[in-house]
Amino acid sequence: MPKHLCIPTFVLCFFAVSIPAQEVALDSFSGIGARAMGMGGAYISVSDDFSGLFWNPAGLARIERGTVNWGVSHDRFRNISQFFDRSSTLELRSTRIASLGFVYPVPVYRGSLVFAAGFGRNRNFDGGLQINAYDTIANFDKAGFSEDKGALGAWTLGAAIDLMPRLSAGISLFRWGGTNRFLQELTLEDVQRVHADTVRIFQRFESEESYSAWGVQGGIRYWHPTGFQFGLVVAAVTPLRVSAELADEFEDEFEDRTDTYPRESFSDAYEIRQPLTFGMGIGWSSGGLTVSGDLHYGDLQEVTYEALPLNIAPNVDDFRRQYRSAARLHLGCEYAISHWGIAFRGGYYRDPVRYVGGGSVPEIQIETDRDAWTLGFGAELEKAVTLDFAAVIGGYKAIEGNRADRVRAVRVLASARFYFFTGL
Repeated sequence: MPKHLCIPTFVLCFFAVSIPAQEVALDSFSGIGARAMGMGGAYISVSDDFSGLFWNPAGLARIERGTVNWGVSHDRFRNISQFFDRSSTLELRSTRIASLGFVYPVPVYRGSLVFAAGFGRNRNFDGGLQINAYDTIANFDKAGFSEDKGALGAWTLGAAIDLMPRLSAGISLFRWGGTNRFLQELTLEDVQRVHADTVRIFQRFESEESYSAWGVQGGIRYWHPTGFQFGLVVAAVTPLRVSAELADEFEDEFEDRTDTYPRESFSDAYEIRQPLTFGMGIGWSSGGLTVSGDLHYGDLQEVTYEALPLNIAPNVDDFRRQYRSAARLHLGCEYAISHWGIAFRGGYYRDPVRYVGGGSVPEIQIETDRDAWTLGFGAELEKAVTLDFAAVIGGYKAIEGNRADRVRAVRVLASARFYFFTGL
């Protein structure tokens, strides 16, 4: 959830379900490409289609036929929150363009030279919680919700060449862009007449954040006649610029009057320096079977603010204390039946939750870390079109103060490749 304005302190204390200052753009992963995600995202050493532009641009060098690529994703988010003696459920759904672009292999007499360009949506922000229960500590009946809705994508231009017969290198330049809308509402009612004067408190906060960044990623890919494959990718330190439009309103109802604080609006902007990230993958292919595994690492404890926010400065993240260091693991496999033109895929990835709170906000206890199982299917039609489908099912469990969250997320991806050119 994004940062918030300095609403009255006693309201924040009464909320007690925690509204952390987490930067949603940092701790989120969704992946690009139905084939890649069908294999659990284990794609650094395997990438040989348009999505390699984002996973490992060196993989583009293996592409011999030009393609136009298109993809769509459908996401479902559900969080069952247990707050004191009652559970409430928040559900969100969204359908978005996941990818769009082309690949063009330049005809050469030796080696390979391939260019690619397009858009890929690589981070999904949809999430939140809902509560409706009596808080026996604050002695208020609480009803409310908070939710994030948004995504981040990258417009990317890349190229790959063969350095030697079985070793290729690639580079991609990207511009990130995206938005996130955060909305929170909370009503506190003194249903048991415990408090001397207060009858009801209502608070609403909303923000619209926009993200932009320029970056570069490079990679290498090696393959051996025995079927062994290796890939390495590095993404440079990336300054992420954030601009925000924020607003809040507050109402305090007493037995003899109601104090209404008018809606206040603010603008803010700040910049985050993201860390250097690495990815390494190994794979093996034989007789139509491919197995692969990847490891991605970027230490979010190394994130720093290049420019601090103004209106939301009291709630900026303490990255070293509130985030934990963790690596993302991907495992996947594919079995292709070439004479039928179809392929079956499966995989798993573990993406630990990095934000664990602490300091000025409550700590989060991760009971079951974030992971997902994946399934996929692909079919080539008349050697002119390839269709790929994938389903990703995952979630995690966490405890924060007096609230326990059980999150489940389902993502369905579909993509198509249209061939327009055959290389030499």
